[in-house]
Amino acid sequence: MTRKPLISRLLLLTLAITGIVVLTSLTTTKAQSFIELPAQTLVINAEIYTLAPEKPWAEAFVYDADGTILAIGSETTLTERYGSDSTIIDLNGQMILPGFQDTHVHVPEAGINESLCLLPATADLSTYETLIKECAVEQADSSWVRAAGVSLFELRNTRELPIDVLDRAVADRPVIILDDLGHAVWTNSAGLRAAEINQNTPDPQGGIIHRNPRSKALTGLLLEDAQQLVRNAAAPDSEAIYNGLLSALQTLAENGITTVSDAGGYWMQNHDAAWQRAADEGTLSVRAANSLYLYPALDKGMQLTQLRKRFDNNPDDWLRFDTAKIYLDGILDLGTAAMISPYHLPVDENYPSGFNYFQTEKLHQYVQALHDIGYRMHFHVIGDRATREALDSIENINGSADAIRARRHRTTHTYLVHPDDIPRFRSLGVIADFQVGADSTDIDYHHYLAEFIGDRAYDLLPVNTLLEGGASVTLSSDWDADPLSPLGIIENALTRASHNIDSLETAIRLVTLDAAFALGHDNTTGSLEAGKFADFVVLDRNIFDVEHHEISEAKVLMTFVGGHRVYQAD
Repeated sequence: MTRKPLISRLLLLTLAITGIVVLTSLTTTKAQSFIELPAQTLVINAEIYTLAPEKPWAEAFVYDADGTILAIGSETTLTERYGSDSTIIDLNGQMILPGFQDTHVHVPEAGINESLCLLPATADLSTYETLIKECAVEQADSSWVRAAGVSLFELRNTRELPIDVLDRAVADRPVIILDDLGHAVWTNSAGLRAAEINQNTPDPQGGIIHRNPRSKALTGLLLEDAQQLVRNAAAPDSEAIYNGLLSALQTLAENGITTVSDAGGYWMQNHDAAWQRAADEGTLSVRAANSLYLYPALDKGMQLTQLRKRFDNNPDDWLRFDTAKIYLDGILDLGTAAMISPYHLPVDENYPSGFNYFQTEKLHQYVQALHDIGYRMHFHVIGDRATREALDSIENINGSADAIRARRHRTTHTYLVHPDDIPRFRSLGVIADFQVGADSTDIDYHHYLAEFIGDRAYDLLPVNTLLEGGASVTLSSDWDADPLSPLGIIENALTRASHNIDSLETAIRLVTLDAAFALGHDNTTGSLEAGKFADFVVLDRNIFDVEHHEISEAKVLMTFVGGHRVYQAD
């Protein structure tokens, strides 16, 4: 079972820095060591946006040794009542928000990827060959050569087979190169052998072992779930995964993020074991309601047994595994997003309307079984057909409508939604999660996609349409595929050219209280109210006082989870 972080019994130090009284703890290079909280902590002299509907603004709040808020309101009232018995944190007029919550983020992967060779998204094969040779020298002590960042779209139709380039660059070891979108890998012959793939290996369910259209020779490119064959073979050892997780946790704290839902969930690569180790060793510095990945090609009975064993939805735990990550399609850039109407210009003639990870009957069986265990679904959907199939699978669940709605199943990415399916989100209680990064909302990107899917490209990421339709909506990052900053997400949501959100209040709510609702703990987090946990972030300015296009310039000064300071800016 998971449990709360261990609290080290360290000396409570109070330091006055530029008018701020700071709770300070001993730290190491690997771990966040938590101090034991005083009996009461009173936060004063702050501009606090609470998100509580009856009291949206406050000046002070007090929390107890368990990190639970006792009261929030005016500084004068709380100081008179609690001041003499409390440790005081004076924030010198800075702004406080509830801690940001990211409902779709790839935490261990982001940390692990920091150690990979980073390659340019586009280059000619000769340039890649040179760069990969350099990577091999840099990783001389590694059993695999690992790199990332390449856009594999253009490599599928090159005159020379991509696999031959890697074989020349690295002949003595397997190579894995992750693409820039998380949906494909590029490997050499040694990598294929390590993954037990040969010319006669059929495409796995949900994946494509890419072959040259003319010669049918293996190209070394593995798309969608076929990439897991190589990823599993090349998985870093447990120590590397754990260290990657710790590094990523620090980055989360620096960005004011107090809760995540890790969307990778690759339990066959032991990612869940790294999270469990962090919980056991007291190095976990966020609340985590994590996903476990559903592998399309695995035996259904065996996989359900594994997911049943790993399920944990204890609300008292900082770490939970209560979500099933289910890919229904690929991405528009590779032509694997599942569309109701065919692509205007199919990227792959074998898939004129995109690609499905699961057959419908098997998908419905999985969703029913996982719902019965207690999981909430987290569907990857890009194309409008994938979105419809996610809604269909929820509608197909055998159970009471209220119980299904209460589970708070959700779609993520949600790039395209057919108009007929807009009202179904509200009626089924399915939450629409979006990532509105600068790249995906750039009009030039929409022009580029229009070459493949026509005018549908200009109705991408319909956040405002879903909100107006009464659906529950969240915003997340998809880090490290996209930038992490919640402040940047808020800014992009307000300033994008289409489907922009009309108010800062709404944008903040979508990355705090509404995100907490999606993760099933809005009764204890997401807003700053008596009875909830003291999860909060301190900013260097009040973002209500700046122009929308300047919000991302605000800096996170401190991050607190359950009253524990997990980050303080220099």
